[in-house]
Amino acid sequence: MLKSIIHILFRSMCSANRSRPMQAIGRCVLPVFFLSLFLLIPPAFAELKPMGESELRSTTAQQGFTQFVMNGNTARLFLDIHMETYTTIGAFSAGYYDKGTEAEPSVGWDQQWDTVSIGNSEADDMTIDGLVLITDFDAENNLQRLVFGSNRLQGDLSAFFNSYTGAYNDAILVGGSGTGMTTLNRAAILNPTNSALPATLRFDSNADASKDMGMFFILNVNSPQQGVQVVAGYDEKSLTQGQWWDKP
Repeated sequence: MLKSIIHILFRSMCSANRSRPMQAIGRCVLPVFFLSLFLLIPPAFAELKPMGESELRSTTAQQGFTQFVMNGNTARLFLDIHMETYTTIGAFSAGYYDKGTEAEPSVGWDQQWDTVSIGNSEADDMTIDGLVLITDFDAENNLQRLVFGSNRLQGDLSAFFNSYTGAYNDAILVGGSGTGMTTLNRAAILNPTNSALPATLRFDSNADASKDMGMFFILNVNSPQQGVQVVAGYDEKSLTQGQWWDKP
């Protein structure tokens, strides 16, 4: 059964598109993540018993480095792991679709980043403490939203953010004004001092570190703002549905 689910995910979301190879890469992000998730969670052996609707909506479980909580229609999985990485990516793209109207079509990418660097070097890498996966469902158990990210990053993320959809905290943009929150809809994040250079988002220690060191990728399946969004410089407490990042 598990193999069938993974096979369906890859066939439906990673189908090859020779005319737009980057589109295929963007569509593979979720199935690759789910496959990694299956490999990361340690195996457990237990007798399977059916649970009632009320039991499922108030489930909490913890095993080793994982913690799972089901609260109403929202499920949260926390992986208590520490990672250090220096990674460069030529290009990252996600969310290629028509975002306009029938009269004014707007086909493009929600996220399109070039020359991506996670960390500055092997000696100055990015550290990530803890991974969070959140899923929201409606009353009929249909997936509405998927959130994946971390509340605590330390290091630099630089790229030519040619298309960015979501929001970021101005305090983490190197050279920025630091005046608050910026929301973008398929717009560029420019280097404030030289637009010919990549922009850098710096996640760093400060007096209230819990508020501006998080970064999350959000897939909205059915909401006022469908598509792939990124929220940077905020923790998961800012990700409640209906907030500033989840509005049209």
